[in-house]
Amino acid sequence: MLHVILLECAIELVPRELTSLKEIQAHARRRRKKPGELMLDQTHHGRAMTRLDGKEKRGRPDITFLSLLSILETPLCKAGLLTVHLHLLDGRVIEINPDVRLPRNYDRFIGLFEQLLMNGRIPPEGEPLARVIDTSLPNLISDLAAGSGESLVLLAIEDGAKTSAESLRNILPQDSSVHVILGVGAFPHGNMPDSVKELFSTHLELDKEVMMAWHVCAEVLWAYSSRVGIIGRW
Repeated sequence: MLHVILLECAIELVPRELTSLKEIQAHARRRRKKPGELMLDQTHHGRAMTRLDGKEKRGRPDITFLSLLSILETPLCKAGLLTVHLHLLDGRVIEINPDVRLPRNYDRFIGLFEQLLMNGRIPPEGEPLARVIDTSLPNLISDLAAGSGESLVLLAIEDGAKTSAESLRNILPQDSSVHVILGVGAFPHGNMPDSVKELFSTHLELDKEVMMAWHVCAEVLWAYSSRVGIIGRW
């Protein structure tokens, strides 16, 4: 089983200190929403965001969107061997239903995740496609690892051990009952906090060049799917 955790996801609603700004209110009128119901997005709010602390890590929901597109509806996902969680900058954790069909349209994705951040789940009733769960990142990792007698806890990060595609494949188990937990940063700039890094026992750097989060997800999913025999069977 592969458990993907997108870390420090740059998704949040427009914070209160920006809601009174003219450019934020103008965007809210165009969207027919209240300013505090908008997803913070550098594309629309870049100038306003210069007022925010930690602005370099915020306002990039597209990273989460593209990463989820690379993960969901894959052969591994359809085989029931994948779970997906989002860890937000404020510490909240979102559980993604692996059976969800994510909108291909970015604007529709933003609308859905605005509802999720406001209401704690989507849809409001019935089986959730995504929901905020009452746990912390350390507890999430502990719970995922506890589901197997043996587990591998990996963090894809720039200063990790240099790992080729072949080496990555050899690191991954052939037995799908061994739980593999993969952490991938989903923010544009800045550093992964030490408090997060120390939760992962093995740190890997998958390329000498900086890789986008969705490329990391795609590479590891392919390697793991090949290793456990989900792809390449024919």
